[in-house]
Amino acid sequence: MKNSTKNYLKLSCIVLGTTLIFISCSPFSEEKAKQEAYAKSNADSVSSTTEQTSSQKEPVSPNSLKKDSLRAFVRKADLYFKVKDVKTATFDIEHIVNEHQGYVTTSDLQSTVNSKNDIRISNDSMREIKNYTVHSNITIRVPNDELNITLSEISVLIDYLDHRIVKAEDVTKQLSAADLWQQRFENHQKRLEKTINEKGKKLNTTIEAEDNLYAKQATADDVKLNAQEIKHDIAYSTIIISIYQKETTKSETYAYAAPIEPYKPNFGTQLLSALTDGGVVLGAILLFFIRLWPIALLILGALGVFKFIYKRKWFVQ
Repeated sequence: MKNSTKNYLKLSCIVLGTTLIFISCSPFSEEKAKQEAYAKSNADSVSSTTEQTSSQKEPVSPNSLKKDSLRAFVRKADLYFKVKDVKTATFDIEHIVNEHQGYVTTSDLQSTVNSKNDIRISNDSMREIKNYTVHSNITIRVPNDELNITLSEISVLIDYLDHRIVKAEDVTKQLSAADLWQQRFENHQKRLEKTINEKGKKLNTTIEAEDNLYAKQATADDVKLNAQEIKHDIAYSTIIISIYQKETTKSETYAYAAPIEPYKPNFGTQLLSALTDGGVVLGAILLFFIRLWPIALLILGALGVFKFIYKRKWFVQ
């Protein structure tokens, strides 16, 4: 009985093992294994690709975000503020502009004297006290994408802000109008040139058509130049800056030279000079009367004639 039981158990184990071997070697098992391996490889590939992409991806900055390409703006800024030292602030602003690929179109640094007083403090010294104000007017152009950071760095110099105005003018319509006008002119130019070549046989007609084309070409050039100027204004923003500082007092001491008094002769010298001058005047008077001797002679002759006539009348009576 025991031997039959053992034989039954051995037979069952053999059948079970054979079944397992058959199942593992079947096409279904192989296909399943292939699918699992393929899925695993895909998962590993996706994971590695994701890790590589995430490792290469850099953080997006606000300046790298895609801007609206359908609109065009001309940006301008106007700043008026007080600084501690105008000269230093002017040089700092010019340095900031150079760092951001901009350029300075105007830099006007001046001092205005409000009052001036010279005081004598010793026999040979004077002190000059001057009250003055320093101010500077600067016009700069910076790339449009550098405007905000440039204004931010300039704001560090502000001691007191009077005003800060930033404007953005939409010039999309002007640019579009210029492009459309240029296209219309090019089409018209082609048609007109073709007409001149084909039908402009008469000299007067040809000259008139050429003059018309020349005038329109000049207008087209103006439109093109204006469009180029607008494009430059779009690419480079304008910043107008006016800065000033607190009134400054400057004191400076310098040597004083007393004025030289004119020479005055003593009394004796003046007396001799007066006598000499009197003699000169008397001589001049005598010479004057001597120069009048013809007149005196005429007067004496007239008196003699008068006396003679007068006596003769008396004698006749």
